[in-house]
Amino acid sequence: MSASAPSMYSPDAKAVAEKLGLKMGRANLEVFADTILALAKADRNILAVTGDSRGSGKLGPFGQALPAQLVEVGIAEQNLVGIAAGLGSCGKKVFAVSPACFLTARALEQVKNDICYSDHPVVVVGISAGVSYGALGTTHHSLHDFAALRAINNITIVAPADNTEAREAVKAAAAHDRPVYLRFGKGWNLWPGRRRAGA
Repeated sequence: MSASAPSMYSPDAKAVAEKLGLKMGRANLEVFADTILALAKADRNILAVTGDSRGSGKLGPFGQALPAQLVEVGIAEQNLVGIAAGLGSCGKKVFAVSPACFLTARALEQVKNDICYSDHPVVVVGISAGVSYGALGTTHHSLHDFAALRAINNITIVAPADNTEAREAVKAAAAHDRPVYLRFGKGWNLWPGRRRAGA
Protein backbone atom coordinates (compact mmCIF):
# COMPACT_ATOMS: atom_id res chain seq x y z
CA MET A 1 0.00 0.00 0.00
CA SER A 2 1.21 3.49 -0.82
CA ALA A 3 1.28 6.35 1.62
CA SER A 4 -0.86 9.31 0.68
CA ALA A 5 0.89 11.97 -1.31
CA PRO A 6 1.86 15.06 0.70
CA SER A 7 -0.34 18.04 -0.02
CA MET A 8 1.14 21.21 -1.43
CA TYR A 9 -2.12 22.85 -0.39
CA SER A 10 -1.91 22.47 3.38
CA PRO A 11 -2.62 25.44 5.69
CA ASP A 12 1.15 25.88 6.10
CA ALA A 13 1.68 25.98 2.33
CA LYS A 14 -1.17 28.46 1.96
CA ALA A 15 0.41 30.70 4.62
CA VAL A 16 3.76 30.65 2.79
CA ALA A 17 2.04 31.41 -0.53
CA GLU A 18 0.20 34.38 0.98
CA LYS A 19 3.44 35.66 2.50
CA LEU A 20 4.97 35.56 -1.00
CA GLY A 21 2.04 37.51 -2.45
CA LEU A 22 0.39 34.53 -4.11
CA LYS A 23 -3.25 33.50 -3.93
CA MET A 24 -5.01 30.27 -4.72
CA GLY A 25 -6.39 29.95 -8.23
CA ARG A 26 -8.92 27.38 -9.39
CA ALA A 27 -8.18 23.80 -10.29
CA ASN A 28 -7.23 23.62 -13.98
CA LEU A 29 -9.77 20.82 -14.35
CA GLU A 30 -12.56 23.23 -13.34
CA VAL A 31 -11.31 25.71 -15.95
CA PHE A 32 -11.28 22.88 -18.51
CA ALA A 33 -14.89 21.98 -17.68
CA ASP A 34 -16.12 25.59 -17.86
CA THR A 35 -14.31 26.18 -21.14
CA ILE A 36 -15.50 23.02 -22.88
CA LEU A 37 -19.07 23.77 -21.76
CA ALA A 38 -18.93 27.28 -23.24
CA LEU A 39 -17.42 25.95 -26.49
CA ALA A 40 -19.96 23.13 -26.77
CA LYS A 41 -22.90 25.48 -26.21
CA ALA A 42 -21.71 27.42 -29.26
CA ASP A 43 -20.92 24.32 -31.37
CA ARG A 44 -23.12 21.19 -31.33
CA ASN A 45 -20.28 19.19 -32.91
CA ILE A 46 -18.21 19.40 -29.70
CA LEU A 47 -18.77 16.28 -27.62
CA ALA A 48 -17.42 14.86 -24.38
CA VAL A 49 -16.96 11.09 -24.03
CA THR A 50 -16.27 9.92 -20.49
CA GLY A 51 -15.29 6.69 -18.80
CA ASP A 52 -17.27 6.84 -15.55
CA SER A 53 -15.51 10.14 -14.93
CA ARG A 54 -18.22 12.76 -15.31
CA GLY A 55 -17.85 13.71 -11.64
CA SER A 56 -14.07 13.57 -11.34
CA GLY A 57 -13.75 15.33 -14.71
CA LYS A 58 -16.01 18.15 -13.43
CA LEU A 59 -18.42 17.48 -16.32
CA GLY A 60 -21.61 17.28 -14.25
CA PRO A 61 -22.78 20.73 -15.40
CA PHE A 62 -21.89 19.80 -19.00
CA GLY A 63 -24.07 16.69 -18.81
CA GLN A 64 -26.95 18.64 -17.29
CA ALA A 65 -26.78 21.47 -19.83
CA LEU A 66 -25.97 19.39 -22.93
CA PRO A 67 -27.00 15.76 -22.35
CA ALA A 68 -27.05 15.03 -26.09
CA GLN A 69 -23.38 16.06 -26.33
CA LEU A 70 -22.08 13.77 -23.60
CA VAL A 71 -21.45 10.05 -24.08
CA GLU A 72 -20.83 7.94 -20.97
CA VAL A 73 -19.21 4.56 -21.67
CA GLY A 74 -18.50 3.43 -18.12
CA ILE A 75 -15.22 1.89 -17.03
CA ALA A 76 -14.15 0.83 -20.53
CA GLU A 77 -11.24 2.98 -21.65
CA GLN A 78 -10.54 1.08 -24.88
CA ASN A 79 -14.18 1.52 -25.89
CA LEU A 80 -14.05 5.18 -24.88
CA VAL A 81 -11.14 5.84 -27.22
CA GLY A 82 -12.67 3.78 -30.05
CA ILE A 83 -15.97 5.65 -29.78
CA ALA A 84 -14.17 8.99 -29.63
CA ALA A 85 -12.16 8.10 -32.75
CA GLY A 86 -15.31 7.01 -34.58
CA LEU A 87 -17.09 10.24 -33.71
CA GLY A 88 -14.00 12.21 -34.73
CA SER A 89 -13.97 10.45 -38.09
CA CYS A 90 -17.54 11.68 -38.65
CA GLY A 91 -16.67 15.34 -38.19
CA LYS A 92 -17.27 15.69 -34.46
CA LYS A 93 -14.76 17.40 -32.18
CA VAL A 94 -14.42 14.96 -29.31
CA PHE A 95 -12.89 15.39 -25.85
CA ALA A 96 -12.23 11.86 -24.48
CA VAL A 97 -12.05 12.29 -20.69
CA SER A 98 -10.81 9.66 -18.25
CA PRO A 99 -8.13 9.23 -15.55
CA ALA A 100 -4.72 9.58 -17.16
CA CYS A 101 -3.43 6.37 -15.59
CA PHE A 102 -6.05 4.27 -17.39
CA LEU A 103 -6.42 6.29 -20.58
CA THR A 104 -2.72 6.09 -21.42
CA ALA A 105 -2.16 2.49 -20.31
CA ARG A 106 -5.28 0.40 -20.85
CA ALA A 107 -6.20 2.27 -24.03
CA LEU A 108 -2.71 3.03 -25.36
CA GLU A 109 -3.12 0.85 -28.46
CA GLN A 110 -6.40 2.54 -29.31
CA VAL A 111 -4.90 6.00 -28.77
CA LYS A 112 -2.00 5.05 -31.03
CA ASN A 113 -3.92 3.34 -33.83
CA ASP A 114 -7.46 4.70 -33.72
CA ILE A 115 -6.66 8.33 -32.97
CA CYS A 116 -3.04 9.16 -33.80
CA TYR A 117 -2.21 6.94 -36.75
CA SER A 118 -5.70 7.49 -38.16
CA ASP A 119 -5.23 11.25 -37.64
CA HIS A 120 -8.60 11.92 -36.02
CA PRO A 121 -9.11 15.30 -34.34
CA VAL A 122 -9.74 13.87 -30.88
CA VAL A 123 -8.59 15.55 -27.68
CA VAL A 124 -7.53 12.87 -25.19
CA VAL A 125 -7.96 14.41 -21.74
CA GLY A 126 -6.04 12.69 -18.95
CA ILE A 127 -7.39 13.76 -15.57
CA SER A 128 -5.97 13.20 -12.08
CA ALA A 129 -2.52 12.84 -13.60
CA GLY A 130 0.74 12.21 -11.80
CA VAL A 131 0.19 11.12 -8.20
CA SER A 132 -3.09 13.01 -7.80
CA TYR A 133 -4.84 9.88 -6.56
CA GLY A 134 -2.38 9.66 -3.65
CA ALA A 135 -3.28 6.77 -1.34
CA LEU A 136 -5.08 4.80 -4.05
CA GLY A 137 -1.58 3.68 -4.95
CA THR A 138 0.54 3.06 -8.00
CA THR A 139 -2.28 1.47 -10.01
CA HIS A 140 -3.85 4.94 -10.10
CA HIS A 141 -0.69 6.99 -10.63
CA SER A 142 0.21 8.11 -14.15
CA LEU A 143 3.92 8.70 -14.22
CA HIS A 144 4.23 6.95 -17.57
CA ASP A 145 1.83 9.01 -19.70
CA PHE A 146 4.33 11.51 -21.07
CA ALA A 147 6.82 8.79 -21.95
CA ALA A 148 4.24 6.52 -23.60
CA LEU A 149 2.59 9.26 -25.68
CA ARG A 150 5.84 10.94 -26.70
CA ALA A 151 6.81 7.67 -28.38
CA ILE A 152 3.75 7.96 -30.67
CA ASN A 153 3.86 10.05 -33.80
CA ASN A 154 1.19 12.63 -34.54
CA ILE A 155 -0.05 13.79 -31.14
CA THR A 156 0.44 17.15 -29.47
CA ILE A 157 0.97 16.89 -25.70
CA VAL A 158 -0.01 19.80 -23.45
CA ALA A 159 0.14 20.07 -19.65
CA PRO A 160 -1.22 23.52 -18.74
CA ALA A 161 0.58 25.16 -15.82
CA ASP A 162 -2.11 27.61 -14.70
CA ASN A 163 -5.69 28.68 -15.26
CA THR A 164 -4.91 30.92 -18.23
CA GLU A 165 -2.94 28.19 -19.99
CA ALA A 166 -5.68 25.66 -19.23
CA ARG A 167 -8.39 27.84 -20.79
CA GLU A 168 -6.31 28.69 -23.87
CA ALA A 169 -5.13 25.08 -24.31
CA VAL A 170 -8.73 23.83 -24.38
CA LYS A 171 -9.68 26.49 -26.93
CA ALA A 172 -6.64 25.68 -29.09
CA ALA A 173 -7.31 21.94 -28.86
CA ALA A 174 -10.93 22.45 -29.94
CA ALA A 175 -9.73 24.42 -32.98
CA HIS A 176 -6.90 21.98 -33.81
CA ASP A 177 -7.57 19.37 -36.50
CA ARG A 178 -5.09 16.80 -35.20
CA PRO A 179 -4.83 14.56 -32.08
CA VAL A 180 -4.07 16.30 -28.77
CA TYR A 181 -3.36 15.06 -25.24
CA LEU A 182 -4.34 17.46 -22.45
CA ARG A 183 -3.05 16.49 -19.00
CA PHE A 184 -4.65 17.76 -15.79
CA GLY A 185 -3.90 17.05 -12.15
CA LYS A 186 -6.42 17.53 -9.35
CA GLY A 187 -4.80 20.38 -7.44
CA TRP A 188 -5.25 24.09 -7.23
CA ASN A 189 -2.96 26.67 -8.75
CA LEU A 190 -1.14 29.58 -7.22
CA TRP A 191 -1.59 32.93 -8.89
CA PRO A 192 0.51 36.03 -8.48
CA GLY A 193 -1.29 38.42 -6.19
CA ARG A 194 -0.11 41.91 -5.62
CA ARG A 195 3.47 42.46 -6.66
CA ARG A 196 5.88 42.71 -3.78
CA ALA A 197 8.08 45.79 -3.52
CA GLY A 198 11.24 45.20 -5.53
CA ALA A 199 9.80 42.15 -7.29
